[in-house]
Amino acid sequence: MEEKIRFRLRPIRIISYLVSIGLDIFLYYVLHSYFLLLIAIVMSTMPFISIAGAFYTCKNLEAELGIGKSTLEYGEEMLMEIRLKNHVWFPALHSSIKVFLSNTFLENEIERVLEMPVKAHGESKLALSFRFINLGRFTIKADTFFLQDIMGLIIVKKPVYISGEIYVLPNPAADALPDVTNFMSGAAEVEESTHKGSDFSEVSDIREYVPGDRIRDIHWKISARCSELMVKDRVATAGSEMVLFLDLVRNEEAAQHILTCTYSLACAFIRQRLPVCVLCWNQSEYCFNEYRCASDAELVQAYSEIYRLPLTAHVNEDWMRLISNFFPYLKTYVCVGLRDGLVQVGMLENL
Repeated sequence: MEEKIRFRLRPIRIISYLVSIGLDIFLYYVLHSYFLLLIAIVMSTMPFISIAGAFYTCKNLEAELGIGKSTLEYGEEMLMEIRLKNHVWFPALHSSIKVFLSNTFLENEIERVLEMPVKAHGESKLALSFRFINLGRFTIKADTFFLQDIMGLIIVKKPVYISGEIYVLPNPAADALPDVTNFMSGAAEVEESTHKGSDFSEVSDIREYVPGDRIRDIHWKISARCSELMVKDRVATAGSEMVLFLDLVRNEEAAQHILTCTYSLACAFIRQRLPVCVLCWNQSEYCFNEYRCASDAELVQAYSEIYRLPLTAHVNEDWMRLISNFFPYLKTYVCVGLRDGLVQVGMLENL
């Protein structure tokens, strides 16, 4: 697709320049100075060189967007670069590029115009530092580039197509992860009471203790006979995973608190070697999206997928009945939602 270059005149600059040429010619006829004649010739020629150079430079200019990381944590600082590559030996003292920063999840957008000079036959860089204070999928894109000729008589306009994506995830402190023992015990009790003989955390082997193992998994009798601590290596029975439901609301601040709390819970379960399944309503397809995560990387991918839909598409007040209809064999799940103005976590039975 050919890029159409358009231009816009700057009437005040042009009129001022024509008045300057006229004044110079008038002084030449009054003073009969060949120096003034030379100035008039140069002033009559320079606009054509300046305008032609602006068009030539704009045609041979490439814009690039540089983003350090595509995935950031809440509050983390990011460095973004706008790079302009000029392939000709003609500079521009002033150029600008229109940049849009939009959040797909929270459905908002801001527009900024960034200004920078253009080097002759080289690369110009403009570095910007961002600190994200909202969660979501941020799209950075630019669609229009403006370049002013050296004399400032016209502004050349050229379409550009550069874009990038950034996913901002919650940042739960590793030493402040919630205690999920009660949730695991509650799920185990329901599972065992429903299916006799089924053990939610069946012991498969005995091994040496490694940092990060739970204290309650230590096999004290065997450890007493050995020189090292020994722990019970547990394996989850088929179908056992912790289901976390995101009861999102339209309030942006509350929704972000719910996302952060669920993220912390999921991290805690994964640390305990229990896979999680994050449930999130999808209004466009009228179903629940299921994101199964057994590692931090899979949890990051799950949140990236959640951010691709707007917040309003994840809200449904009739979620309890829908879960019962969509997942009739689900016994229990952890619901993270807003109650009495506060984010609360509770284990519910699927009735």
